[in-house]
Amino acid sequence: MIATSNIPLKVPFKEKDEAKSHGARWNPGDKHWYVPEGVDAAPFEKWLDGAPPQAAASSKPAPTTSTNKSDSTLPVNADMDDINAMLRDAFEANDGQ
Repeated sequence: MIATSNIPLKVPFKEKDEAKSHGARWNPGDKHWYVPEGVDAAPFEKWLDGAPPQAAASSKPAPTTSTNKSDSTLPVNADMDDINAMLRDAFEANDGQ
């Protein structure tokens, strides 16, 4: 199936090179991988997060929950790769200060 719009993917960090080799692109603003419009979505099935491609393209952000009283929140479906990516991003943002 050819993607008719960009389809967001849930790609673990350790699999990013594999996704990229299939044609996935990185969205730096939203910090996620996606299948670009016009690319065959079949090789990306394992990263579609269980939703059909049409639903994934228009999906809303996952609800968030907080495990403590701080301002930080994690998506309910966050896995270790998501958490590591958030930690890396936070570290890089504060590295120059």
